Amino acid sequence: MFDKNYLYKINQEKEKWEEKYKDAKERDVKFVTDSEIPIKRLYTPLDVKGDYLGKVGFPGELPYTRGVYPTMYRGRLWTMRLFSGHGTPEETNERWKYLYENGETGFSAAVDALTFNGIDPTNPDGAPEVGTSGVPLYCIDSLFALTEDIPIDKISVALVVEPFTSAPVCAMYFNMAKMRGYEINQLMGTTQNDILTMTVGYIPYKNCPPNHLLRIACDFIEWTVPQKNVPKWHPINFTGYNYREGGIDAVQELGFVFASACSHIDNLIARGWKIDDFVNRLAFHLAAHKDFFEEIAKYRAARRIWAKLMKDRYNAQDPHSHQFRFHVQTAGSSLTAQLPLVNIVRTAIQGLEATIGGCQSLHTNSFDEAICLPSEQAALVALRTQQVISDETRIANTIDPMAGSYFVEWLTDEIEERVWKYLDKIESVGTIDKALSSGWLYKEMRDAFHKRRMRIEKREEIMLGVNKYPISYDTVTDVFRTNQEAIDIEVNRINKLKERRDNAKLERILDKLRKVCEKEENVMPVVMEATKEGATVQEVCDIYREIWGTWDPPLAI
Repeated sequence: MFDKNYLYKINQEKEKWEEKYKDAKERDVKFVTDSEIPIKRLYTPLDVKGDYLGKVGFPGELPYTRGVYPTMYRGRLWTMRLFSGHGTPEETNERWKYLYENGETGFSAAVDALTFNGIDPTNPDGAPEVGTSGVPLYCIDSLFALTEDIPIDKISVALVVEPFTSAPVCAMYFNMAKMRGYEINQLMGTTQNDILTMTVGYIPYKNCPPNHLLRIACDFIEWTVPQKNVPKWHPINFTGYNYREGGIDAVQELGFVFASACSHIDNLIARGWKIDDFVNRLAFHLAAHKDFFEEIAKYRAARRIWAKLMKDRYNAQDPHSHQFRFHVQTAGSSLTAQLPLVNIVRTAIQGLEATIGGCQSLHTNSFDEAICLPSEQAALVALRTQQVISDETRIANTIDPMAGSYFVEWLTDEIEERVWKYLDKIESVGTIDKALSSGWLYKEMRDAFHKRRMRIEKREEIMLGVNKYPISYDTVTDVFRTNQEAIDIEVNRINKLKERRDNAKLERILDKLRKVCEKEENVMPVVMEATKEGATVQEVCDIYREIWGTWDPPLAI
């Protein structure tokens, strides 16, 4: 990027500087990033490789290193979207309204463990967990309650469900919208629908095998976007955030995300679709972790990697297909139950990483999330944190303010190079479902977790209040408790539904679903039909279990 004679002169001066200060003392710590990339004491133009136009360029233009839109936040700020979900759909609805009145610009429904795993509260295996980790969405009536008086035609809604339950939950949402008079082809929103979230991110309960999870995830993508039933919807959100929370580093996070995305793309292309028919509606959800500069460089590298994948591997022609758009969540695993108010500081810094890095939407964690689900006060502080960044700091005045930093440009290049190598390593194992079935991804997660744990024990990674200036757990913060009557409310909701529906008609539809599953056809049309008639999430998922069986993950311990 610089004239050779100029670089030669800089190199001479740098050698003089190094000789002069060769005996200068440094702290006795390892100077590495969170991904263990060694960091030099000084970066100069000598570390910036390649030409500016080819590697950095301009916002809204290939290779999109500086952002996917030409004006970025000067044109429109990021969407402020906090995950919400607890107790009952009615209680979550009240939290949505509260946050909307206070400036939230996108809704997100984090569902409970039962909804994730496709079981109803009548199932004794999961009954105690109703509404404790998210909102329970077991039947279409739940979706009516969740969205009461919410302008779903004007604001996007994210449904945080996985492939095993994405079809029934989203079908209930779309049917609810139709019944309320909305045109679903105009609805905006996102479904998580990520095969890795409910496998390496969490431990699944009686889900079907990975090859079927991959296929029904692609069924939903196919039905919404290329078949144009809900073309403005993001039918999948590759959620690197959830795997990152398990201990992997920034390079592995992007490797997991892109390997998974490629497996889904290849499945849809094998069905006869062209890359430009669907790929610009795929979404991504990344972490903002503790290493400030590495996270910013990660986002910049991710945009460049995606553009190259689309251009070189898939020959995408639509410029929108080259754009890597992503949501960011600040790192829950960086929060502590000790002195939780310090978590506000951590979250603010991580929010800066995300916005300086050019995210399209952002979730800032609440300060009490290491203790309980977010309280109303903590959720408001989390929202105000984003608003301080957007309204007071003026960081949105210019696009990609870190561009040109010798260190950030070098680190962006280094992360990109390492991600390409790691992506090759994953793909040598096979498609993402094969990497799961073989246990390879579980071994990667295990090794990363153990490595991070040892770093914390050795104090190579500092967590204030835990391994430096340690203190006892906080006893002052009010602990937010979910509704203990939620199970009775949800059981009653399902019983009333079953009393009024035409059970004989529904059984005929479910029998049709059995045949569709046996033939491995797209499940969405018949799931739409079934949930309209009152099928619960478990009743749909039980058909999957019946036809395809269940899967025990090959966990590595």
